[in-house]
This record gives sequence, structure tokens and C-alpha cells, in this order.
Amino acid sequence: MDTSVKEKKNESWVATSCNACFNICAIRVHQKDGKVVDITGDPAVASSKGKICGKGKSRLADLYNPERVTTPLRRRNPEKGIGVDPQWEEISWEEAMDIVVSKLKKVRDEDPRKLVILNFDLCNFHIAQAFSKAYGTPNDQFYNVSCGNGLHTTFFLTLGTINSEIDLDYCNHIVLWGSQLGHGVNNNPLEAIAGMADARRRGAKLVVIDPVCGVAAAKADEWIPIRPGTDAALALGMLNVLLNELGLYDAEFLKNKTNAPYLIDGSGRYVRDAESRKPMVWDALKQRAAVYDADDIGDFALEGSYEVAGKSCRPSFDLLKEHVRKHYPLEKVAEISTVPAETIRRLAKEFGEAARIGSTMQMEGQTLPYRPAAVEFKRGVTHHKNGFFNVFSLQLLNIVVGNLNTPGGLLGTNPHGPVELWKMFKGRDGHLTSNMYYNLIQGYDSFACFMSPYPPNEVKAPESLNLRGLFPLSGFLPGIPCFSILEPEKFGIPYKPDTMIICRTNPMIGQNDPKKLAEMFRKLDFILGFGIKIDETLEFADIVLPEAHDLERYWFLPANQPAGFQRPGPGDWYFQTVQPVVDPPPGVRSWLDVMIELGDRLGILPELNAELNNVTMLHMMEPLKLDPNTRYDMKEINNRQGKLFSMLAGDTSDEIFTPEKPVVNMGKKQLHECYSTPFTDARVPIYLEHLLDVGEEVKRVTRELGMDWWDVSHYQPLADWRPCPAYEDTSEEYDLFVSSSRLPLHNYSISADNPWVDDVSTHSRLDYHILLNTATAKRKGICDGDTVCVASRTGTVKGKVRVTECVHPEVVATLGGHFGQWARQKKIAKGKGINHNALLALDWNMVGTLTGQLDSCAKVKIYKEK
Repeated sequence: MDTSVKEKKNESWVATSCNACFNICAIRVHQKDGKVVDITGDPAVASSKGKICGKGKSRLADLYNPERVTTPLRRRNPEKGIGVDPQWEEISWEEAMDIVVSKLKKVRDEDPRKLVILNFDLCNFHIAQAFSKAYGTPNDQFYNVSCGNGLHTTFFLTLGTINSEIDLDYCNHIVLWGSQLGHGVNNNPLEAIAGMADARRRGAKLVVIDPVCGVAAAKADEWIPIRPGTDAALALGMLNVLLNELGLYDAEFLKNKTNAPYLIDGSGRYVRDAESRKPMVWDALKQRAAVYDADDIGDFALEGSYEVAGKSCRPSFDLLKEHVRKHYPLEKVAEISTVPAETIRRLAKEFGEAARIGSTMQMEGQTLPYRPAAVEFKRGVTHHKNGFFNVFSLQLLNIVVGNLNTPGGLLGTNPHGPVELWKMFKGRDGHLTSNMYYNLIQGYDSFACFMSPYPPNEVKAPESLNLRGLFPLSGFLPGIPCFSILEPEKFGIPYKPDTMIICRTNPMIGQNDPKKLAEMFRKLDFILGFGIKIDETLEFADIVLPEAHDLERYWFLPANQPAGFQRPGPGDWYFQTVQPVVDPPPGVRSWLDVMIELGDRLGILPELNAELNNVTMLHMMEPLKLDPNTRYDMKEINNRQGKLFSMLAGDTSDEIFTPEKPVVNMGKKQLHECYSTPFTDARVPIYLEHLLDVGEEVKRVTRELGMDWWDVSHYQPLADWRPCPAYEDTSEEYDLFVSSSRLPLHNYSISADNPWVDDVSTHSRLDYHILLNTATAKRKGICDGDTVCVASRTGTVKGKVRVTECVHPEVVATLGGHFGQWARQKKIAKGKGINHNALLALDWNMVGTLTGQLDSCAKVKIYKEK
């Protein structure tokens, strides 16, 4: 690894990683005389293959933004609020650190749990988690990203890992549902763009289901506009067609790889063997009951009614068939979703036939199932109160055609890791269970945000602000502290949050209802913020410390996480380099190094280093383990992590990363690591039997805590559609839904203030505008280019309207989602575009208590500005 930025030649190309979004693509950066002059993709690394997106290229402009914070700042105005001037004054680093250390010592002496860390430096969660554990607070998992609650839970249950992607190498029928995979948005964008382009060239069909005709839909064979929040109803209607009308499903997959044959009694629970307590199935060949994994089963029954030990029972698949037949007839689904019944029937038929159920392919001498049709979904589907069952309903379409983790189907993002660092396996009741490498660390649970939801976690009174004890199935609860900080007593929190550390997240723009967020921040006594620029959230801080740009600092490894953000399927296991390219401006430091210094000044360095050893896995190789009493910087920690992965790869050389070798390559993925389902006896659920007992336990604990209002109705075994809270508003005044769509050049809330990205959006006909359907505009007397107001019961936004056919007739659409910014230093972004989140309520009624998903639905009215 490079010894020092200052020792580089006057001109060089430096290999590192891009942090313009969470995918962290490999890049090469051209620096000349200490300045960055160009950024390109790195052809030597798979994540970029020599390509770079506009977001990554534009980071150069952020590096030299004249509004950068370069000196510690102290607030002089005690008043805090939206638009309130903090009246900053510059102070020295030493004075700032003295203030911060004094406050943190006081809080730790009183109750360390009063400290909250608000952070979305994705590759560097390690520092927040290690610091918080050493400090004594459980409150390190708070950020305003709320896209994954239902998603990650479903992926863990059915794919054995945290993310998923369609196998674009072999898929011929691609359904993007509330997703834009392969169009510059979503996971692994550069690889996915190439994969999508190749798939389309060979004739793959692309269907997009979305209220807005965004970038992906504009390039599709077919766009299906759907009423927001009705995804589960449409999916279950299609499932009804496949199961009951066409009989088009993979019976062998359902029998051998799912819990479809498990017998269910009248209570809704598994019929269990009296001795082993294993779930039982009906052997259709031998006409008798047996435990699901008996060696001598002739054939699994998927349908019928049977009697076992005096109990009447049926296979769970039979219950699912009946459920969708009774509750999701096409006429009803069409009314709910606005997708015509004949279209629903056709979509299901085309998908089922394209899956080529029963077909196989040869790969590396093995015969594998071949299922070249898949449904892919992300934030657009899960971002509702019923988000878990929304995505689980869509996943059932993949399950019944047998395409999970098989060629052409939906792949989990590397459910098996190199050298067994993590893996999926057969767990309790035969269910697929995963053990990501974070959880292999014995006795360490700070990575609980990535815990597998099966078996469920313990239900208990909450101690942390994300109320983890009351969400036993969800490991992803980043937005819940918004509510518990506002009302800790309501949620049984035995302390009052007092102090917050903020870095690289901006909930005032990225979270529902900024007015309610402002109220939350005002409840805190002290806020320390790290920032490259002062954003809307940092305007509430008491002390702001200048933060280094990604190209000016070392990060934790692995940057491109194989189990989350590295292309699934065939390829190599690799870890790519992260290193600074240029020095930060004088007086600017990495927040990672500052947090380590704070730990030293607080007298918790031994505890901090012990936790850093755990979260970085440096304890795995004794020579690399951090000494308890030595203060390390990120350069040294990064270097040791690089050596760790090199040693795991069998390379013991001193040189880890060089310009010619920007990756540690751990070898080719084995076939079972690429396509895991044919090689495992673990079963995925179509019937969520365990939710019944878990729901009863949640009900018991919440009632004991006096929280009778806690909803447990979502704990049910069969997938259902439930209307969003917005559907309760049936007034004629608020007659439209508001929906947003992602733009490839924008990410988080930082891109809007980038001059290069802003230039593109300014010249776009749509980016900074409100979109309204042609017929709806005519009905309301609104013309293209009019200035209009869009109002919900939470807030009002104003902007110019674009009349278009590319939006559902019942929808007002915004693009980007993170526009409409107002911070004083946002000289470029200020006042441009629509702050979509200002229209969304931050209310507990909007939270799904199964996974903690926050709803993004709202009813609105639109009218011309008077």
C-alpha cells in the first residue's frame, strides 16, 4: 500500500474506490501536483471493468467545492429550527475536541446509552459500532435509509443473503417491479448496465411495473402503470393465475426446496412428530405421514386433506392455492391495482412459460436447473407499511417457478463466501438459515442489523432506540429512533437521549416530514456533526468538525462487500483497494481518525481496539490484532485488513495493493457458491408458520409494557395485500397519490449540490419538475409549464409541472426525491426541485410493526399557484 500521499510523484494514477453511492466501484484517479484532474473506472477490477458513471466522475467537483468546511465551527445561536441561522464561529481543533470530550465524558458518567450515533458512512459502520460498544451505548444504528426492512428480511429467508440480482447472463424474461436494475440505479450499476445491455441484445424481454415510467420503463418492452402500494395484490393475483388457472409451477422444487409439503393443522401450525418435533409431510406414494427429512419418502403431497394423530391437516401449498383463489380473483385485483384482468392473466402466463419449468443446463460438468425468468424488486415495492408482505408476495412468483439461486433466475448476492467466511445452511425445521461473516464473530452482535430473521431473535423490552427487542424478525431498523427519541417514554426506553454524533447522513432531506425531524433534533442537548459541507441536518449541530472527502482518506476494508454489493454468480472473490489520492485541505481530518482519537481521550482505547479487532476480523490472524493500548490511525487499520485478506487468499507478501494490483484476489467462485440452491437441502418458506408464535410473544411483551396499541396483526403465515394508511383518506380534496422515481445521476442528498450533476438536471425536461398525467392535467385545468402546488396533510411543495403520459393517472410524481434543499451552504441545490419527503408523514401509524418499514404513501391535491 502507498506509504504516503506526499511521497507520490507529481503526476500519477492511483487505484482506489468510489463512494458516490453504496456500490463502491473500483476507480483510478489521476492526480497532478497534488490535485485530482480525472477519475476513470479501473479495468483491472470487476466492479467497474474500466467504466464509471456520472455520479462517480462528478465527485471531482465535490472535492473542490468552495463551500467546504475547513475549520471547526461552534454554534452561537441557541435557537434551532428549519431555516434558522446557526451563526457559526470558527474555533480551533483543540478547543472543539475539548468541548466534545467534556460532553461525552459527562454523558458516559450519567448513562452512556444517552449517546446516539447517526451515521450512513456505509463502508465504515465499523467505527460507529466499535466506538458505541466501547463507550457503552447500543444506539449506533440510526440513519435515514429505510429501503431495506422488508427486502433484507425476505432475501435472508429465501436467498440466504442480504441482497439479490437477476442472473442477467442467462435470464430471458426480466420483470423489474419498482426497480431499475441495469439502468444506472440499484446494485452493482456498472456491471448490471453491461449485463442488461447484453441480455437485451440477445433478445431478453423487459417488463417494468411501476407507477412512473422512469429510466428503466422508458427502455422496456412493456411498462405496466400500477396504483402505488398495490404491488402485493397484483403479485398474488398473478400467483392465483399460475397456481389455479394454469397449473404452471415447479412441483419438484416446491416439494424438495420449500416448506410447501409441510402439513398444517387447524391452528395454522406445523403438524410435528411427537418425538423429534420435526415438521411432518404426507407421503403420497405410501399414503402415510412422515417427518419432512425422512430418507424413505416416496413422494411429497402438495395438495389434499389428511388426518395425522387425530388432527385434520393440509400441505401449506394447498392452503396457499386456496388463499390466492379466494382472496385474489382477477376482477378484485384489477380494481385494487388498476391493471386490467386480461393484462394480469397475460403477465402471469408469459412469466410462467418463460421460466421453462423442468429445463436444465450443463455447467462445469454439473446438471443445474435452468429458469430464465425472474422478478426483481427493491425500494419501490418495500417502502410501504406492508412492505414485508409486498416483497414476499413478489418473491412467491420466483419461488413457484423454482428460480431461486439457479441459472437465469434470481440470485442472492453471494450467500456462500470464500473460505467459509459466511454461508447459508439448513437450520431449524429444515429452513434456509444464513450466517454472514459478521455473525461468525462469537459473542459479538453489533452487526445485528444484518442478522438473519430465522430463527427469530428474542422478544424483550427494548433497550436500544431502534426497539430491536420488539422486532424479532427484522435486522434492519435504521429509522425507528426518530420515534423513540421524540417519545422515549411511549416505547419503554428507560433513559432520555441527550447527545448525538452525526456523519454522512441527512435525514432532514432524506426522511419523512422535516418538521417532525426538526422537533426531534431540538430534544437533544448536544449535537456533534462531521461534514464536508453544512447540510440541512448539520444546521442543528452545536459543533461541526471538517470531514475529509473519500479521495482524501483511508477507509475500512472490504469496501466492495462480497455479501452485499458484489455481483452474484460466476466470477472471482476479490477485495479492492481503498486509499487516499490527495491530502485533505489543512485543518481537515477523516471522521474515522477523529473517532479513534475521541476514544483515546475518553479513556476507552483498550475497549475500542478490542471491538475494532472484532468488527474488522483482525483477531483472526494474531500478528494483525490491534494492541489494546496503541492508538492506530485508519491507514494502519486499512493496511492490516488488506494483509488479513491477502493471508486468507494465501498471499503472505508485504505488498498488498499496488497500482498494478488494485485487488486481493481470493480465487474463482466454486459452482455451489454461484448457484447455491441445487447444492443445498435447506428449504425456503412459502408459508411463514413461525410468525404465529413470534406474534404471540410480541403481543405478550408489549402488553406487559403497557403498549396495548402495538399492532401484531401482521404476524400471519400467508402473504396478503394491505392498503397503505394513505388509503384511509377518501376525501375528494386529496384525490391523488404522490410517488417518486430514482434518477441515475443522483444519490442520497449530496448529488443535488454538485455543479456537474446539476447542469445535467437543469437541462433535463423532467428532473426538477412535477409530473402529471395528461388526462389528469386536463381534468384539473393544468397546462405543461404551469407553477403548481402539491399539498398533503403533512406539507406543501411548489414547482413547475410537466404534463406527460409517463405517469399513472392517479399519481403526482417527483424525480430524485432529495431535491428542494434549503441549507445556506447549498448554493447550487438550494431551492431547486421538489422535496418529496416534505409530503410524507412521520407518524407511528405509518410503521409496519413486523419489520419496522416506514410507509412512503401519501394522498395529495394539486392546484395552480394563485
